[in-house]
Amino acid sequence: WAALTSNTLKLASKRLKMAFPALLSLLLAWRFGELGSPGDLAEAVRAFVRLPAAWQDDLAETHRALARGLSVHLVPGTSFTVEGDRVFHEACLISPDGGILGSQRQVFLSREERQWELSRGEELPVFATELGMLGIIVGTDAWYPETGRVLALQGAEVVCHCGALPAGENRWRQLAGMWAQVQQNQFFCVESRLAAAIAGREFAAESLIRAPCEMTAGYTGIVAGGGLSGEPLEAHLDREARLGVIRQYPLLKLLNPAAYSPLGCRGGGNW
Repeated sequence: WAALTSNTLKLASKRLKMAFPALLSLLLAWRFGELGSPGDLAEAVRAFVRLPAAWQDDLAETHRALARGLSVHLVPGTSFTVEGDRVFHEACLISPDGGILGSQRQVFLSREERQWELSRGEELPVFATELGMLGIIVGTDAWYPETGRVLALQGAEVVCHCGALPAGENRWRQLAGMWAQVQQNQFFCVESRLAAAIAGREFAAESLIRAPCEMTAGYTGIVAGGGLSGEPLEAHLDREARLGVIRQYPLLKLLNPAAYSPLGCRGGGNW
């Protein structure tokens, strides 16, 4: 059950957003015996890609029903989606009425993911919701500063990161990932990490809810942390406090916007 828990963002208005970790669909298929007996994670991914489309459709409907039942915005972890002869690592955003607001494909692939013959995404959209402008960062995209910057320049106020790191000492890897993204771009982040084993690969890292350092106790940049056990998190985020940080140090105003114009960025909330 720990692997199926979520991080929850609660704003002053009581509107909610929930986020699950990366590889959740793969984990569910593994737990329910849908993948056969894969010898390793790569074989598990290949078996998942071969599952009938109806399996993915049923899981997607379950996620939509969950969002409707709880009346939340839901990022239901990641899945591997097939488009023609290409496979993508992808997360979607579901509205409280169960509609799909959009999706985010992983843009930068690790060496292992390239060996799985995944394809890269090419867009970094943001989504207008009652919670504000939301963005999603998938997997290893967390360690590429371009991803957070492009989302911020499009006005992202909250970013969900669906992640999965191999068990071990990951504190500094996480610091170099979404902690750095938050401090460089002054948005909130729900960092949801997988805590489970799939086909012999153990995943464990701390799930965290992050904010600009200036508005957190001890300047840690952490609003809530859950350890390595996959326990759910909840945090009340102060939108006005974040805007106060931006007014004191409007970071994005110090940039050269022309450098980002080929990416279609017109500037975010700091401009």
